[in-house]
Amino acid sequence: MMIKHLNPREKIVVVVGLVVLLFLFVWFALLSPYFKTMGTLERKIVTHQQNLQKVETMREQISQLRQQLAGVKVAKQGAKPLFSLVENMAVQTGVREQLLSMRPQPVTTQGQFRQQLVEIRLEKISLSQVVKLLHAIEYRSGGVQVKSMQIKPRFEDRSMLDVNMVLMSLESL
Repeated sequence: MMIKHLNPREKIVVVVGLVVLLFLFVWFALLSPYFKTMGTLERKIVTHQQNLQKVETMREQISQLRQQLAGVKVAKQGAKPLFSLVENMAVQTGVREQLLSMRPQPVTTQGQFRQQLVEIRLEKISLSQVVKLLHAIEYRSGGVQVKSMQIKPRFEDRSMLDVNMVLMSLESL
């Protein structure tokens, strides 16, 4: 009703104002939330794709570890107890004289596996002998791993070391 009393220029201003208000309403009520939601969803898609790639990588690693474990199972058949293996490695690497003590720990069962632990203590051993022993454990032991290790230099001769190690092997039941 009031629009009928307005002159043509005022009618144009009112129509332009209504169009601007309609555009702002559409933008803030519909388009802006839509674009924000789409951006958030695209970021989530990228994140989930990256997570999926990580899961695929982990799946491949698990598959490789299972194959390695199957190889260890075959090698473990008829294998000696961990205590004997460690003693033989000490003799082979020439550290038997520095071997102060070997203490087998209680055998534990975790799922389908039995875990054997042996704590060894070496005194007055050189760094090269430690490296030689670790190399033997890594490459000649048939599945023995170093679970923990402490190395301390000796007070009277800093070139000699005291080493405490816990060695571990897993066997399937």
